Amino acid sequence: MSQLPVGSIAPDFELRDADGRSYRLSDALVRGPVALVFYKSSCPTCQFTFPYVQKIFEKAKNAAGWTLWAISEDDPDETRQFVKQYGLAFEVLIDEHPYDVSAAYGLQFVPAIFLIEPNGLISVSEYGFTKAGLNGIAGFEYFTPDDGLPARRPG
Repeated sequence: MSQLPVGSIAPDFELRDADGRSYRLSDALVRGPVALVFYKSSCPTCQFTFPYVQKIFEKAKNAAGWTLWAISEDDPDETRQFVKQYGLAFEVLIDEHPYDVSAAYGLQFVPAIFLIEPNGLISVSEYGFTKAGLNGIAGFEYFTPDDGLPARRPG
């Protein structure tokens, strides 16, 4: 199975953060679109990507109804360490082994980036560091062609 493409229905899920608080996708979609960025803390491309995800969040966090969740494939301690290291100010949920949510979304690589519209349809589906995918979840052009960054960096 490959990563779910644009136009697919996003599988609903419920995950907890490192403190045990529970979050359900269908509940968040009632408020508006939801951006998901799956990662593994040991992944160099994830480490490259997440400072930009935080900057996008800082710029877009006041957009009405927009939700951003990182989904960790690490244990709670590793997740907390990653959050602290990169100063993440948005919810980080944990997809524990055997990674049922990652499997439901067809992940083969991380980071994996999705934007899910309130009707449940996936409108962005990318993997690796990709300026187009990150611009897509932001809803504005954060990256530009002449910003000195690669258009894509594989995960």
